[in-house]
Amino acid sequence: MHRKKQKTWAKHFDFILLDLLFIELSFVIAYVLRFGIDQLKFLFGGSSSVRSYHYIMLTILALHVAIVFFSKQYDNILKRNSAGEFVKVVRYNLTILIGIVLLLFMRKSSDEYSRIVVFLCPLIGLVLIFSYRYYYKKFLRTIVNRAGNQSCMLLIAPYSKASRLVNEFNSREISTSRIVGIILTKEDEINVDADREIAATGEVVDFDKKSTQNKEINGIPVVGTLDTMFDYANQNVVDEVLIWKDADIDPEVVSTFISMGIVVHVCIRNMVHGPNATFNRLNGIPVVTASVNNVTTRQLAIKRLIDIFFGLAGSIVTLLLTIIIAPMMLIADPGPIFFRQERVGKNGRIFKIWKFRTMYKDAEARKAELMSQNKMDGLMFKMDDDPRIIGYGKKFSLGKFMRETSIDELPQSFNILAGSMSVVGTRPPTKNEYEQYQYHHKGRLAMMPGLTGMWQVSGRSDITDFEEIVELDKQYIENFSLMLDLEIILKTFKVVIGREGSV
Repeated sequence: MHRKKQKTWAKHFDFILLDLLFIELSFVIAYVLRFGIDQLKFLFGGSSSVRSYHYIMLTILALHVAIVFFSKQYDNILKRNSAGEFVKVVRYNLTILIGIVLLLFMRKSSDEYSRIVVFLCPLIGLVLIFSYRYYYKKFLRTIVNRAGNQSCMLLIAPYSKASRLVNEFNSREISTSRIVGIILTKEDEINVDADREIAATGEVVDFDKKSTQNKEINGIPVVGTLDTMFDYANQNVVDEVLIWKDADIDPEVVSTFISMGIVVHVCIRNMVHGPNATFNRLNGIPVVTASVNNVTTRQLAIKRLIDIFFGLAGSIVTLLLTIIIAPMMLIADPGPIFFRQERVGKNGRIFKIWKFRTMYKDAEARKAELMSQNKMDGLMFKMDDDPRIIGYGKKFSLGKFMRETSIDELPQSFNILAGSMSVVGTRPPTKNEYEQYQYHHKGRLAMMPGLTGMWQVSGRSDITDFEEIVELDKQYIENFSLMLDLEIILKTFKVVIGREGSV
């Protein structure tokens, strides 16, 4: 037997097509409710009066494709409960609504469409999509959970672990496998000295020292020990084997089961306690890999393409602004236009960050005398009314203006284009800050630093506790997705335009 391998989007192609069908149907229903069933023929005709609605239907298609590739809308969809499904459907329809509104805003066609249709569409979509997903998943679970459609799995584990493993395995609403028998290790056969043992669930289970016949653990029959497991697998239907890895398990056990055409799974919980633990190969060596988050190559590739787009656009804007800012800078404080400083990037890599200079040339030398006014509780330095800012105390402060409008950050577009930074990420610390990091602080450097991030859109300089910044950065890393990046980018525009939390 072979192990099935399938990409997530392809595995749920039915949901992808049905979602598209129901969201387009929602738009048609909204159109009918607004204009009447007799006007439906014009929606699919060539009338110029409904051309805007054709654009909306095409936009819904494009947004749906973007959701499929840029979000985790379909990850573990069959395993999600109703509450989790409702949240996903709300996000899906909200994304559709925002996309339609942006389209109509850019086309300046507000007089060509009905707002009732636009806002009814996602509301109807919410009801239709959630309803069909609920009943369709219920149907699929029934089909998958039928005994005839499930693989027969043999569990090999110590008696002390078997009960908990069976309960956990059977706790999911859907499973492509079912445990048909339990093999107890030799350790259990030797150490069971009493006729009655208490299982992990508190149930009383009888064991005989010399025999495992007619014994059960949580309703699953005990079918043998390590001495008899191959005979059992050879004489009964066994598609898969789940092994709790113990030192007593001979490495040849896996090879023997594989030679019998049986798929072997090794439980790694007692080997690696980290999250997202998976089996991989490292230069041909089988390894167990654990990480904070699992990011696909596709996500990284798309994120890089987005970085290149924004980096290129930002670099052009930076060069144009330099023509305006340079003369003002030379008048206010003659010296370099740009400020370059060594910062610490992904996992401790050193790079030089670019900014428009907003402080006097001796700012770093004066920092020590101002440390007592540091508003941050932790390893970062921030202060209100910093006297080192160019134009401090004057009617117009060039440095303060650039900081409030975040213009000083624009040259980081060069870093983004070069690949040392990303549009969205975590803020890179200075070398001095990094040298004082404790172990858990370095976790915020697990991804490439960014121009904006969770911290910036959650209060920016209004947050004065460094540990809170660390938690926000880790929250971004643990929950990274392309949709989260898009959400942060949109919030960043709001924060910058509103000058929220700037110093």
